[in-house]
Amino acid sequence: MGSRAPVSAAPARPIAVPRRDSRAVVSRALARCAARERVLLALLLFERLTPAEAASVLEVPRATIERAYASLLGELRDCLRRNGRMFAT
Repeated sequence: MGSRAPVSAAPARPIAVPRRDSRAVVSRALARCAARERVLLALLLFERLTPAEAASVLEVPRATIERAYASLLGELRDCLRRNGRMFAT
């Protein structure tokens, strides 16, 4: 089995959106996520739990949290790009 670098609780690059409508854009993007995905984001970003701590709370393997988080960030980033709300970073 190959080893993977652990996913940190912070995105590799910030998602940049214009200030005047950033909350609305992010809110719409998050509304498209499943409830469990929103919970995962809240645990990692707002509660500042580590992936291992979030895995314990959600009763799933840490690797599941790491994969889901990486995938979710990619989906949100793509959604913001599709809506023309991201600047090049």
